[in-house]
Amino acid sequence: MISVANVIEDGRLAGPQIRIADVAVRLKARGVRTVVIMPEQESESFRTRLAAGSTEIYTLPLHRPERRLSGLFRYLIYFPWEVLLLYRHFRTSKYSIVHCSGGAWQVKGVIAAWLCGTRVVWHLNDSSMPWFVRLSFRVFSQMTDVFVVARTRVKEYYLGQFSISKPVIEIQAPVDCSIFDPQKVVASKRLSRSKLNVVLVANINPLKGIEYFIEMAFKLNQVTTSTLEFYVVGPVYESQSSYAKKLRATIERTNLGNVHFLGPSSDVASILSAADIYVCSSVAEASPIAVWEAMSMAKAIVSTDVGDVRRFLVNGVAGYIVPPRSSEDLAKAVGSLATDPELRAQFGRKAREVALRNLDIAICAEKHLQTYLSLIQSSRSVAGA
Repeated sequence: MISVANVIEDGRLAGPQIRIADVAVRLKARGVRTVVIMPEQESESFRTRLAAGSTEIYTLPLHRPERRLSGLFRYLIYFPWEVLLLYRHFRTSKYSIVHCSGGAWQVKGVIAAWLCGTRVVWHLNDSSMPWFVRLSFRVFSQMTDVFVVARTRVKEYYLGQFSISKPVIEIQAPVDCSIFDPQKVVASKRLSRSKLNVVLVANINPLKGIEYFIEMAFKLNQVTTSTLEFYVVGPVYESQSSYAKKLRATIERTNLGNVHFLGPSSDVASILSAADIYVCSSVAEASPIAVWEAMSMAKAIVSTDVGDVRRFLVNGVAGYIVPPRSSEDLAKAVGSLATDPELRAQFGRKAREVALRNLDIAICAEKHLQTYLSLIQSSRSVAGA
C-alpha cells in the first residue's frame, strides 16, 4: 500500500483543502492511504469534510504567516520547531511520499521530508507571492522530487524563470461532476424564486475581489431595478473580519438591499442549482474550484481572467471572461446574460461538457495516483542501481 502524508499549513476550507479531501477518498479505493497533516486553528469545516470521507487526520500546531507583524513574527519564531515536529512524525510514521499542498510558502513539510529522506511532491497553486517567498523557493525547490502545478500560469510564475530538472505535472483542481449534476440537485430555497439570481461562492478575502462584485451590483441596479438578486456564499474567517466589515459598510452606504451574504454553505450544489448566472470576480486564482463547480452545474458564467479559466471557459462559447478589477466589464457581461435566457442555457450546456471532459474528480485522482506510482518506481530504480 502507498502511504501518503498530505501536509497543508492552512486549515481554512478552500480549494486546496477540498481537493485534498476529495482525492483522498478516491485514492483510498485504489489502495492509497492518505494522512492529512494540518493545523487545528480555523479548521473545523475542513476536518468535518475529511471525517465524512473517513480520511485520517493528524494535527500539529502549525502557524501560517499573517499580514500583522505579530503574526509574521510568530510564524518565523516557530518555523524551526514546526519543521522538527514534522521531521519526527515522518521518521516514526515512515510514509512512502510526502505531498506538500497549498502553495510556495508552505515549505515546512518539504524541508522535513528532505531531512528524513522521504520522497516529496510539492503542489504549487498560487501566483501572487511576495518577492522573498519566490526567492526562497529557488533554494527549497532543490529539496523536492516532483512539482505539481494547478495551472499553466503557476508553472510559468515559479519554474519559467530558471531551468529545473525535476518533473513538473499539471493537475487541475477537481469537481465531482456526479454530485454537481443539474439533473440531480434540488434548488435551494434560500435564493429568490421570482428574480434572476447572480451568485458568487468564495471565502471572503481580498483575492476574491468581492468589492468589484458589489460595485457590479450597484451599476446593474441603475439600469435593471428590481429584477436581480445578488448572493455571496462563503465563510468569513477571523483573519478577514476587517475586510468583511468594509464590504458590508459599502452595501449599507450604497443602499444595496438586493445584495446578500449567505455565509458558508454545506450544500453549494443546491445554491448553484438556484443560480441563473455565476460570477467569479477574483483578482488572483489558481485553479478555481468554485468556477468548475458552476460549470458542472451548467450555469452561465462570467469570470475575470484568472488562473486557467480562459483555457476551459472559452470566451463567448461557454461564458464571458473579463479583466480583473473591472466592475464595469462585469456589469456589462452579466447585464447581457440577464436579458438572454437562451444564451444562458447555451453557455451552461457547453460549460458542463467542458467540465465533464477536463475537470472531473476521476481525472484529478488518476493523475495523483500516476504521480505517486511514478515517484515510487523511480525510487526503486535508484535503490536497485
